[in-house]
Amino acid sequence: MNYKKTFIELAIRKDALKFGSFKLKSERISPYFFYFGVFSDGRSLSIISNLFLELIKEKNLKFVNIFGPAYKGIPLASALSAFIATNNDLDSNFIYDRKDQKLHGEKGDIVGNFKNGNTLIVDDVITAGTAIKNTLRKLEKYNVETNMLLVLLDRQEKGSEDISASDEIKKKFNIQVYSLISISDIIEYVSKTKEFEKFKDSIINYKDKYGS
Repeated sequence: MNYKKTFIELAIRKDALKFGSFKLKSERISPYFFYFGVFSDGRSLSIISNLFLELIKEKNLKFVNIFGPAYKGIPLASALSAFIATNNDLDSNFIYDRKDQKLHGEKGDIVGNFKNGNTLIVDDVITAGTAIKNTLRKLEKYNVETNMLLVLLDRQEKGSEDISASDEIKKKFNIQVYSLISISDIIEYVSKTKEFEKFKDSIINYKDKYGS
């Protein structure tokens, strides 16, 4: 699956994926760090949308709505919706949310309107699954039909149970998680790349400790 290698190399070039020692919000010390915010140019978002489309076609995903959770899901979902309409002649509906309720003008915490049919949720990363759980609870208020989440990176770390966050989301919400890359793909890449091979053991150890 060439989209995996393409995305890893794009992320490294843009400094979105770094190797070393990084303290995460969870207090864990990680041998790699991923930050979506550096993908702030149109060319990068176009490449990412194209890679997402490859994955969508590979998995034969069907949907009429694309939902982007605030904040990082918003540019991903909007770029993907525009890219699909331009390059695949499929006009999907694009919706996103606000972190806080708006009490004047266009009130509420959702921007846009869901059409009848399945909704694809798009976000940057899944770690412990906390963010996507909050998103799904919010969407339940609007009776949104969804069974799929598309992310750039699945860190394959445990959620609140002794299984990966992705498996927990599948078990509790019947949501299948699809990712361009996972920590397993990163391990495979550094194992075959002389420049980054020195980080292989530390990433494997991290996965063994916190992954499932």
